[in-house]
Amino acid sequence: MSPSANREFLTRFIASTKRRLERAQKVIDSPEHADGRALGMDIHLIWGEAAMLDLPQIAQRAREAEAAARRLGAQNTAEARIACAAAVRAMREGLELEEARWTEQAGLEHGIEGHPCRVLVVDNSPFAAQALSHVFERNGFEVRTAITLGEVLDLCATFGPSILVTDVHIPALDVSDLCDRFRAAMQGRRIGIVLVSARSDAELQSCLHATGADDFVPKCAGTRAVVSRVLALSKDISS
Repeated sequence: MSPSANREFLTRFIASTKRRLERAQKVIDSPEHADGRALGMDIHLIWGEAAMLDLPQIAQRAREAEAAARRLGAQNTAEARIACAAAVRAMREGLELEEARWTEQAGLEHGIEGHPCRVLVVDNSPFAAQALSHVFERNGFEVRTAITLGEVLDLCATFGPSILVTDVHIPALDVSDLCDRFRAAMQGRRIGIVLVSARSDAELQSCLHATGADDFVPKCAGTRAVVSRVLALSKDISS
């Protein structure tokens, strides 16, 4: 299944599952009309759909909720209703987490619709710059790389980046001066700066204050984390 088709099915699955869980809660809240067997069958459908969509955590929670619903059908007691309500609540929480994850992923894959964001990556490691650039490009961003301050200033004039993503430790390049020069070169435009480094979070936090950058990401968090932060920042800039 293609990514776009999978997203379409997932969107439909989330919407229908939310409706089913709302019905399930109403059933649980009405002890005199509680039909655990029918509830179990309804949740069983959710389990099958989640399995087909390769959502193992949702499928597992659905199986647990189905078992709780069938116990409620066999014995309509307060204890059984509490257990069933807890299982349904766990399903809802899992569904919300999955929805948030896919929403973020869809945003990363498409960038900002109608507003392609231009990113300038500064790193003295060609491999690191290329790896990060590749992920940015795959997610809809326009990207250029630089190593020297001169290259940065040239690209500010010719490329017009909205966001600077820079390593904080580049020989012969002071990161505070780089950030100041970037702001000066892009005067009059809304911009953002993200720091990336192998340093500890505490050191990065200190560098964040010293440079006036908008955010930082430890290199150990990976390229996806960098892109996620840049996406969030680019939305603020474009709003």
